[in-house]
Amino acid sequence: MTEILIAIFFLVLSVIYTEDAFSLAFGSIMAPKAGFMPRIAGGIAILLALVLIISALFRKGCKEAGNVKADSKGRKLIFLIIGILVYLILLRFLGYMAATFISLFYLLKVTETAGWVYPCFFSAGIAGSFYFLFSKLLGTNLP
Repeated sequence: MTEILIAIFFLVLSVIYTEDAFSLAFGSIMAPKAGFMPRIAGGIAILLALVLIISALFRKGCKEAGNVKADSKGRKLIFLIIGILVYLILLRFLGYMAATFISLFYLLKVTETAGWVYPCFFSAGIAGSFYFLFSKLLGTNLP
């Protein structure tokens, strides 16, 4: 029941965010404006919240009391949220490339990705790819 309530909370939050995003100008694919990414992100967030609600409704629940895995997942969620908040702070002081690499590497290790080489190369690849996409191809400035 707790999972369903949390999913409903995220759905309501996503709907409010998306509604606010519609107040910004959308532009077009070739000339995006301020509302372009917020609308897309809001739509994706709504879809993910709906998927979470549906999966929680159809999943045969296990009792959270006494379940070690439920406690472990709760701790992972807390560490993931902390990692995302720290990313926002790092972004201001270190810039996009370093902050994205460090934060993504941390998030991969928190989610128990095996080894150190794969998370390192994956983090570097994602940071570099998005830098190339936005800075070089789209000509936008990254922090």
